[in-house]
Amino acid sequence: MKRIFVSITLITLVITLGCEEQQPTGQPVNVTSGKLGIWINPKEGDMDHYDEALGVAREAQVQLAHVYVQWGLVEKARNEYDWRIPDYVLGKFETYWFEAVVVIPIIFTTKLDVMPSDITFTGFQDPEIVSRFVTFTELLLKRYGSTVKYLIIGNEVDLYLSMHPEYITDFRALVEAMARTSDVPVGTELAIHSVIKSRTEDIARDIIAGDMIFYTLYPTGENFSFSRRVEEKAGYFNAMFSLAGNRKIAVVETSWSSSPSLESSEETQAQYIKELFQILTQNRDRIEFLMWITLYDSIPQTCEESARFFVEGVDDEKLTDTVTMGRFAEFICHLGLRRADGTPKPAWYQWLAEVETYYASHR
Repeated sequence: MKRIFVSITLITLVITLGCEEQQPTGQPVNVTSGKLGIWINPKEGDMDHYDEALGVAREAQVQLAHVYVQWGLVEKARNEYDWRIPDYVLGKFETYWFEAVVVIPIIFTTKLDVMPSDITFTGFQDPEIVSRFVTFTELLLKRYGSTVKYLIIGNEVDLYLSMHPEYITDFRALVEAMARTSDVPVGTELAIHSVIKSRTEDIARDIIAGDMIFYTLYPTGENFSFSRRVEEKAGYFNAMFSLAGNRKIAVVETSWSSSPSLESSEETQAQYIKELFQILTQNRDRIEFLMWITLYDSIPQTCEESARFFVEGVDDEKLTDTVTMGRFAEFICHLGLRRADGTPKPAWYQWLAEVETYYASHR
């Protein structure tokens, strides 16, 4: 069977087309605010288990699922499109009744993402780039309009734009242009943990654009340590609300590693989930949705490749720092509610318990 490789933050999915498809039973939970989601990856990174993962995500009573649609992997060159990967993933979301949170990572955390082969990047003010990108995005929304509910332009863009502030104004204008023409909420995504740690609130304010503010949250200490108290996460949410002003916020990624090597544990991860639901319950009207990353832990090879992706071409000297790279990979590997082999962790049971209480209190 043909395999297609899809780059995803912290994980790499290998999609096998033509796998046996199962049909879901029962209707999903459907709420309008304080929605819940999970990044749905298959156990052991094997896409033969993707339908199983989608079914397990339904058990977690979530209504949102996440996918990257990378511009240059779909639009190879002018008028040359390959929609197979988004067709497959978003088709699965529709089958299993998940609303899609789509990220087009034109900025991918620390670097620019792949663009069509006939485009040379000169800046976000380039009329050719703006026109082509807007056209691509409009095609995407038209193709998957019934499934896509949120559109995010760029992933953790504050990390890249803090290194390249000369692009901020034009990037913000690009996001605003998409927000004006889209029928779904559009915005960009900030890493709130980085904003606070690096004290880049002023830059973050300059970047904000669109209808909503989307955040990632990984409350780590130095060198990916999870030795901090989970209760401290309230400060991150206060910072999110402060930056957002009158806009709603959404948490596209949050998790807590369960790795003992990073001064954590499976029990502490479960406690973090409990704390998250307390915050969500108290601020449901301000938080459009919250998504956990990921359903399953990742396998070591995938973690190492993902860690290398974010560092390569940005800080190549760090690639030879085996301790730091090892901790980065370890961070990536243990974010799931379930272990890589599919067995549930305490976090899984905590999630199920919190979800039941959460929905019961808002019926």
